[in-house]
Amino acid sequence: MAETGKRVVKKAGNLNLLNLEYFLIAAEELNFTRAAGRLHIAQQSLSNHITKLEEHFETPLFDRTPPMSLTPAGLCFQRHARLLCQSLDEMELEIQDIKDFKSSEITLGITPARGACYLPMLLPKFRAAFPSMKVNVVEGNAEQLEQLLSEARVDLIIGRYPKNPLGLTCELVWKEQYVLIVPQNLLETYLPDRWEELCAHPEKAGLKDFGALPFLASQKDLHTGTIFHSCCSKAGITPNIVLESKNINITLSLCFEGMGALVCPNSFLHPFRYQLRTQRTPRLFVFPLHYNDDIMVSYLSGKYFPVGAQKFKEMIQEVGAVISNQPVWEDQFLTEKRGIP
Repeated sequence: MAETGKRVVKKAGNLNLLNLEYFLIAAEELNFTRAAGRLHIAQQSLSNHITKLEEHFETPLFDRTPPMSLTPAGLCFQRHARLLCQSLDEMELEIQDIKDFKSSEITLGITPARGACYLPMLLPKFRAAFPSMKVNVVEGNAEQLEQLLSEARVDLIIGRYPKNPLGLTCELVWKEQYVLIVPQNLLETYLPDRWEELCAHPEKAGLKDFGALPFLASQKDLHTGTIFHSCCSKAGITPNIVLESKNINITLSLCFEGMGALVCPNSFLHPFRYQLRTQRTPRLFVFPLHYNDDIMVSYLSGKYFPVGAQKFKEMIQEVGAVISNQPVWEDQFLTEKRGIP
């Protein structure tokens, strides 16, 4: 040991990256046999590395009395070791970006429904611009994606404003407009005297005008289901729900078959463009609702943001500008089905 003023500085002979890695795995497992198995080394070799660390700090890091646990010193070392390893990972990412960012990879978190809508618009365009850059897609619900982002297991997520934005940077990329989709057969059956007038001026129609129709709906515990019931309440109607589902693709498909009307984000129709153009499904009419969600791209504020992720975020914003400027009730594939010039 050498003294510098009042501060005692130890030589770092027993501190190295290998020891940090071994300690962190042992701290996760709290069992040297399992930890050694994960590391593919002998248990005695792992014990030797831990002993060297404890000799360096001159204090035990593990309480080996069953069940094994970390000592206060071990908990302190675990916290700092994680930060050191994270810093090293970020350094490698940043150097790789500097060397050739086009060869790097990024990980995106998105819900399955939005992935089906947005990724066909995003990924081909991004791959054309950066063919050597790999995009990994992780799917989950909003809560799962926020957790993955907080743990730095994804670089960015696309979705609504996070419930817990602490430590995140959230940028608005577009507004997700909600619409009512109604098959023509239901209009003719339930609104025989009014449907043509309503369809001629969809922007003037309200949800109350369709209160007599059967509805398909997302389940209430889902955000889309909550919005549907909120819109119905504001319109003063009690909807006749013939089917509820957690899967938006199921309700959309049944709506296309004429089973019921459906409230959902306008962009959720995007994956079905070809089906709507080519299959003999009932004609569909789309009516705008006065509700929209802000769709954000969110990423960690204090973590290195790769150049590739920055480029991908910029492309998300470009696509978002197109989506935001598209009229809600005049999608090309639907107006063609309606025969409106």
